[in-house]
Amino acid sequence: MYKLDTNEARKADNAGAFISEIGKYIGKFTQAEDIKATTGTRGIALNFESDAGQKARLSLYTEKANGDRIMGYHTLMAIMACLQLRGIEPRPGPVKHWNPDTRAEETENGTLYPDLQNKPIGLLLETEDYLRKDGKSSTRMVIKGVFQASTELTASEILDRKTKPEQLARMVASLRHRPLKGNPATLAAHAQSGAGSGFDDMDDDIPF
Repeated sequence: MYKLDTNEARKADNAGAFISEIGKYIGKFTQAEDIKATTGTRGIALNFESDAGQKARLSLYTEKANGDRIMGYHTLMAIMACLQLRGIEPRPGPVKHWNPDTRAEETENGTLYPDLQNKPIGLLLETEDYLRKDGKSSTRMVIKGVFQASTELTASEILDRKTKPEQLARMVASLRHRPLKGNPATLAAHAQSGAGSGFDDMDDDIPF
């Protein structure tokens, strides 16, 4: 005997589908892999799966080869605040990668941040055009905002010990598609810039 569960029925349409729409999502990171670009820029590759079963692969580049922090660092700090993590440590472990030649997912040795994985997290995702290595443009999902899944509080609200979410609705309303800007010939050489988050000096004020 089975009784119809309409929420579960809806998930069947999304199972295995990739997120392509701008919006607000609640889910978990199923894989958080330590990565380094050919330029020496470091970051974390995040495999996200929404509660509806939709998936996205998201990259956060946090630090240039010279140690300068860039925009992804701020997002990572927000994720840690929303997950109530004071620190994360990389550990060796199995990572899954898509092999375009075999058209299959393969497992190999890598480095992971297990503290980020399999915990409820809320993300605001936008679409962004970018240049591929072959010079053609494509579109990807990018993290625009982060919030605590259970409360819908943002990182700053958590750190300020607020109990009522006030920023999320405004952040959702501001989501948009970001087209390529500037001369395509120079876009590939464009580097992100950003300052430190200031979290290093806030240890005594962290409410978790």
